[in-house]
Amino acid sequence: SWTADGVALGVLSSVLAVGLAAAVLRPRTAAAAVRWAGALRRLHSGHVGDYVAWAAAGIGLLAVLTVW
Repeated sequence: SWTADGVALGVLSSVLAVGLAAAVLRPRTAAAAVRWAGALRRLHSGHVGDYVAWAAAGIGLLAVLTVW
């Protein structure tokens, strides 16, 4: 059966997902795109170790959020 908490969390998740998608897809100026690209390049150089580190960080964050 459905609960009020479950419905509220589902609606909240949907609203956050749509908001994030709208923020990412919103047209930006070239200067803003360069700033984002520069920040991402500093965080992720493309080496295999970066992929492993970010995957581990994501899995760890999901594990913490799941347990919490």
